[in-house]
Amino acid sequence: MEHVTVTGVGVVSPIGSTAGSFWKSLLDGKRAIAPMPDGALLSGNGFWAAVADGFLDQSRLPHSALRNTDRFTQYAMVATQEALGRAQLDPPEQTAVIVGNTMGGFPFVAESQTRFLDGARNVTPKLMALVIPNMAAALIAMHWKLHGPQLAVSTACASSLDAIGLAAGMVERGEVETAIAGGSETLLSPIVYESLVRAGALSRSEDPARASRPFDVDRDGFVMGDGAGILILERLERAQARNARILARIRGYGSVADAYHITSPDPSGRYEVRAMRDALERAGDAGERCHVIYAHATGTVVGDAAESKAIDEVYGDRAPVVTSIKGHLGHSMASAGAMCAIAGITGMHEGWIPATMGTQHVDPSARFDLVTTQARAYSYSAFQVNAFGFGGQNASLVISR
Repeated sequence: MEHVTVTGVGVVSPIGSTAGSFWKSLLDGKRAIAPMPDGALLSGNGFWAAVADGFLDQSRLPHSALRNTDRFTQYAMVATQEALGRAQLDPPEQTAVIVGNTMGGFPFVAESQTRFLDGARNVTPKLMALVIPNMAAALIAMHWKLHGPQLAVSTACASSLDAIGLAAGMVERGEVETAIAGGSETLLSPIVYESLVRAGALSRSEDPARASRPFDVDRDGFVMGDGAGILILERLERAQARNARILARIRGYGSVADAYHITSPDPSGRYEVRAMRDALERAGDAGERCHVIYAHATGTVVGDAAESKAIDEVYGDRAPVVTSIKGHLGHSMASAGAMCAIAGITGMHEGWIPATMGTQHVDPSARFDLVTTQARAYSYSAFQVNAFGFGGQNASLVISR
């Protein structure tokens, strides 16, 4: 890709509900992993990383825009407002809106079902309209009066990278000149937590600082998180014509199916290799100078092992510098890839790479250089982001200056 720029970014996360506070928390090593409400009644350690309820406090969105919206939609709208503000953009009517998520407003469905079974028959008639996965994209389009393609992408934890990749393709091909793309997630529900504990996917560590430990030899699962990450994409010529500040360029995108298992990646990592190589090859010169990776790395035994093998095979003796931000804010699933992309873009400008928090003993099988303990001053002009999900979803982006 040669013509796709990033001119604005917005974040709602457990460690900060603006892109600026999010980045500062990453550099400072702030962790949001903490006990969940009533978690003592459930199996496991009862930890997750939740966005604070004050995420709307700094938003200038009118109350009318947030009426009849679920939390995942609110995350996406707040992040979009910040991204458009940073881009100094009044989006044109034909702007595409592509937002990824996994299960829409599932926590609200679970709460409504509980109230229904308890005898309170006052289920809102707007339940379905509140929680279906396309509502984040729909409400963004409605509020900003946009009439371009409006899509919801649900590819598990790869959703936001796939949304960005699909939007970038539209911009590159000239189908639209502007796109709002990313992901939003609110899956923090006791029933989801309990299911993942029983599946053996979540960490059982009793220490919040060690519950999420990507690429650690003692890793034992991930920690649930939530939030949103949104990017504003513009065709290069349009961004230049309006003298926009170009934060980055989307250079390559790869998406490949494992076709292996509903929850486990292919242990060989070979399809992750293919997705990463596709992104690097399509990125041209940016792929050749890419030596920094914001890894998916959730802290699961099999998942991290497969990604580690893939990174080592793709990069060989180049030994890239690698980080994962899951130790700071848990695994935000559908929005995880977009959050990593925003961290990487900011890091390119600031000359820093956040540390992989929680990791103390790096798995010796990995040949790459994992940033641990504290953030590292490091100059780079291109990086790769990975996102892999249930159902064998493998997505990768290459982003450059």
